[in-house]
Amino acid sequence: MKRLLLILFCVLALPVMASHIVGGEFELIHLTGNKYRVNLILYFDDINGNPGAQDPSVTARIYRKRDNMVMQDVFMPLMQTTNVSYTQPECTIGQLKTRKLVYTTEITLSGDKYSDPAGYYIVWERCCRNYQITNIYSENTQAGGTKYAGQTFYLEFPPVVKNGVPFYNSSPRLFPPLSDYACPRRFYYVDFAGVDDDGDSLVYSLVSPLNTKNAEAIPASGPRPQPYPSVTFRPGFSMEGIVGGEPDLAITREGLLTVTPSAQGLFVFAVRCEEFRNEVKIGEVRRDFQMLVLDACPVAEPPVITGKKLSDVTTFRDKMNITFSNQVTDSDRCIQVTVSDPDASKIEDNFTEKVKLRVVTFGFKKDMSTILPAVSEATLTQGSTKTFDICFDECPPNESGIFQVGIIAMDDACSLPLSDTLRLTVNVQPPTNVKPKFELPLAEVTTDNLTEGDKEIYRIKAVDGNNDQMIISIIPEGFNMGNVGMNVNQIENRKGLYEADLVWDTRCDVYDFREKTNFQLRFLVQDEDACAYSGSDTVSFNLSVKLPGNADPVISTDLQPDQIVNGVYMLERKLFGKLDFNVTGADFTDNDLLVLTGRGVGFDMNAVAATFPSKTGNTTITSPFDWNLICEKINLTSKSEFDFQFVVKDDANKCRLYKADTLNVKLKVLPPDNEKPTLAVVNMNPDLDFENNFQEVVLGQQISLALTATDPNLAPMDLVRIDLIDAKGDNEPEGYVFASATGTGSVQTTFSWLPDCSIFRNGDYENNYTFKFRALDSRCNTSKADTLTVDFRISDIVNDLDAFIPPNFISANGDGYNEYFAMLRENTETGELENILPFDNCEGRFVSISIYNRWGNEVFSSNNRDFQWRPVNQAAGVYFYTLVFSNREYKGSITVRD
Repeated sequence: MKRLLLILFCVLALPVMASHIVGGEFELIHLTGNKYRVNLILYFDDINGNPGAQDPSVTARIYRKRDNMVMQDVFMPLMQTTNVSYTQPECTIGQLKTRKLVYTTEITLSGDKYSDPAGYYIVWERCCRNYQITNIYSENTQAGGTKYAGQTFYLEFPPVVKNGVPFYNSSPRLFPPLSDYACPRRFYYVDFAGVDDDGDSLVYSLVSPLNTKNAEAIPASGPRPQPYPSVTFRPGFSMEGIVGGEPDLAITREGLLTVTPSAQGLFVFAVRCEEFRNEVKIGEVRRDFQMLVLDACPVAEPPVITGKKLSDVTTFRDKMNITFSNQVTDSDRCIQVTVSDPDASKIEDNFTEKVKLRVVTFGFKKDMSTILPAVSEATLTQGSTKTFDICFDECPPNESGIFQVGIIAMDDACSLPLSDTLRLTVNVQPPTNVKPKFELPLAEVTTDNLTEGDKEIYRIKAVDGNNDQMIISIIPEGFNMGNVGMNVNQIENRKGLYEADLVWDTRCDVYDFREKTNFQLRFLVQDEDACAYSGSDTVSFNLSVKLPGNADPVISTDLQPDQIVNGVYMLERKLFGKLDFNVTGADFTDNDLLVLTGRGVGFDMNAVAATFPSKTGNTTITSPFDWNLICEKINLTSKSEFDFQFVVKDDANKCRLYKADTLNVKLKVLPPDNEKPTLAVVNMNPDLDFENNFQEVVLGQQISLALTATDPNLAPMDLVRIDLIDAKGDNEPEGYVFASATGTGSVQTTFSWLPDCSIFRNGDYENNYTFKFRALDSRCNTSKADTLTVDFRISDIVNDLDAFIPPNFISANGDGYNEYFAMLRENTETGELENILPFDNCEGRFVSISIYNRWGNEVFSSNNRDFQWRPVNQAAGVYFYTLVFSNREYKGSITVRD
């Protein structure tokens, strides 16, 4: 046995950067309808991989190829884990153990979303590849490397709808790689060909492995769109020398991968499988591989296979031609092959070698394993040989009888069997067979034109010269025979003879000819000969029926003809207006039953309060259209043009043909006429002047305004609303009272404000304010407004503290004059006493007064600005006082005399 290591490592993605990836690819399998299964198959290195790096799930992304638009993300949990087997289980080594991981989910690909002719692709990106790769740069960026090598998994698929018809497709399913290995200077091969559930053609080629766009383990934003960079080959390697083999890595269009490596190493390559239907490419899938080559194989020689005819002693080494007539028996339709192997004579192989046979086809695809004997393997010992009988069926794989197969003898060498091939060119004469045929006078193509109501019978007769049982297929092209009055009445069906009548009843009131009056159908006869070849005959019918004439109904309206543009009545109306007219349908020729209907194109007439009663009757029918364009039903912002279609239909004619006439009306709805409201303001405080919407106010005065809005529109009357839309000043205005108000036709509201000291800040005691009011009407889609601005200047109360002179003398002698100390004086005009203290304002206010005798003792105090001090029981003399204001103090003296 040979111990030489060639590992097929495909590309897997990890949650962290690591070097345990073996490989993988996408599958997209159609289930039913618009349901599909998505599989991501990954191969995991159990020997070198970190079990914690195995992803529990992946999220792929589907893009549209034409413009890289994101279609959807596809979340796939890990659903299955299995071990990958060896071609030769006896060749298992401890350095290689691979698991197959399957991530899967079901998705919906709807026809309205996935119909772009250019198709779509699903992708998943992962970094990074193994760091020990020989032929490409793959450096660990976390260890300071700069030439990273990520992996991008990629599958293209076609739209699910083409030309309005569902287009079902499943992607190719590639054969899983085996845990096999190869050796330098030893030929290596693997059958890479996959299968396609739809029978599409598959073509294989080598392509450059795809890199990721950066060294990010998993892109944070999800898989990114194409294009994707290729990996970078190291010097001495390229797409023309991927492995550096002699010959180098190659793959046939049918998927056979071959190479003879020259040196040890770990080599990355990629295979693309393209999918074709009717010679048009519809998809592709990519798989990356890693090939490990170790110089660890013992010397081995391949087996040798020779062949000979049963009746001849001549043997053939590489090629052999053989012919069998259709007269030979099954036991004589055979050859003998003999297998030997030099290794069965070697002591190092214990004088033993296992061999087995395999058959391959050349130029056609068919399972030919039945030509091998029931037991097609043997153990050779002490240089012995083994002879096998290869027997062919009386029915060759094609009607010519000529075909080529290879009988391959394989040993049990490691890692892959060594082999020898005997190429057979075989000519097996098929059993004699006479093809069935249709008999005259039936023409190859029968053409007939019938008049509605006719009934015709066409005799069908087929015969078979071998008296084989015949299979008759009736193939109508695009119609159901029963629906159009056709049926086949079988007269006789036995071996060698088939006879039947094709009967066509063309009564259009019984059968349906509304969609089709010309019909093509074929009769196909095939016989059930022993080899089931395609012997057949065909006759065709081109049949048509002429239906009776029927006049089309006519639709009309009392709208003015000069309003027609390109066959459509083009009208305009303003909101709150009205549109009404009559629509008439007539059929004066046939007097058939008519149905007159109307509809909104793209909207419901009831939703906009338009009415058009449907009518039914003979000869002529009329129905009125009526629409009051009210604002509540029409939003001009979203829709201002309305298309109406009126149809008169004659559906009671004999053949139930669709006979109709249409009338189209397009109405453009315009905004209504609107006069804007007026807004007026009136001062409600007679103590304040109000001119040109300006008011001078001293703190403490009440601001009171009345606002009135009036709207002139009467049909209908509009709602009008007063709002305060702006308020600003030297400082943010606060404390005012205003409530928006709404009314029909007119509305009134008030604005009031009693400012306090809080409006003054930073030592400024005069503020300017502006208030802007708006009157807005609600006229449908054309709201108009009037605005009004009011300005205020608000000042603090004037307080002339510097001019304040308190009294300084009192005589408490009981004569009634100057009996007490107070801040009072007599008004010379009124004779009344008035307080002479400065007015309290926002800048300063009276706090208290204190009076002291000459020794500093307080004899009087008060916080009442109307205080009175009567010096009862106080000695005459000079007293001192302190007047305290919030912003300053006054000190003075008082002389008291008896």
